[in-house]
Amino acid sequence: MRREFSAGGVLFKDNLVLLIQNSSGVWTFPKGVIEKGETPEQAALREVYEETGIKGEILDYIGEIQYWYQLHGEKIFKKVKYYLMRYIEGEPKPSWEVKDAKFIPVDTAKRLLKYKGDKEIFKKALELKQKHGL
Repeated sequence: MRREFSAGGVLFKDNLVLLIQNSSGVWTFPKGVIEKGETPEQAALREVYEETGIKGEILDYIGEIQYWYQLHGEKIFKKVKYYLMRYIEGEPKPSWEVKDAKFIPVDTAKRLLKYKGDKEIFKKALELKQKHGL
């Protein structure tokens, strides 16, 4: 069994949240594998930028989700650490890794998110967003 450790961000710009559309067509948060010598925070900022072209600043740690998925018949256990981020600069443009990247109104994002872990992380992110006065 393979294990993967990733990090990602829930990035807000006013009442908009940054989402990506993955290769399966599902809207989710930008995230990716933590590279050797990199902290989860560094990986989260890098992945958000690489997948969307948006630069953010980490304000807080949201939490971690874990799940199983299959790739080429291999079962993989994945843990993802998520960070609350605020927008610094850039316009969303999808990388080769994703189908789309957009700022989406918070209420619309609540309806678009399909994965249970994403919904849980988003709920916590919204609470932290309020705490940080975003």
